[in-house]
Amino acid sequence: MPPQTALGAGIDMQKDDEAAAAASAGNGQYVTFSCGGRAYGVDIMSVREIRSWSPTTELPDQPDTGCGCLDIRGEVIQVYDLGAVLGGGRIQADHGNVVLIVAIGSQTVGILVDAVSDIIHVGADDMRPAPANGRAGPRVVAGVAMHDDRMVAILDLAPIVETL
Repeated sequence: MPPQTALGAGIDMQKDDEAAAAASAGNGQYVTFSCGGRAYGVDIMSVREIRSWSPTTELPDQPDTGCGCLDIRGEVIQVYDLGAVLGGGRIQADHGNVVLIVAIGSQTVGILVDAVSDIIHVGADDMRPAPANGRAGPRVVAGVAMHDDRMVAILDLAPIVETL
């Protein structure tokens, strides 16, 4: 068998790095929800609160993906439409929608989703690396969890929040 080239070793190491990242994203609990007909999950440790939709106060300088602000126990929180943030259509918010209040680093934001589904436990064996998306920039999918014969895209909220 011929010796492995440096390029071949680099590719294998990249796959190993992706598998390690997916495994580290696994072995935890995730809040799962739907948005635009897709199943997503976020680390339960980042979720501070799950709230029913209530009307927000729109500000003149809010971003295109913003829905407005909520006053949550004296703290003004910007709410973002996750469908719009991820490049899909905007959610027509009504009483059936949910806002996840999440804390990423020192920033707390709300993300509007269609509905919260469940809290799931994902073992490292159930987490798969996200496929390459062919785009430059930060990846927002940390991995794909296999749960009850369905795939759930586990989001890395840090790069999402950084771009808001």
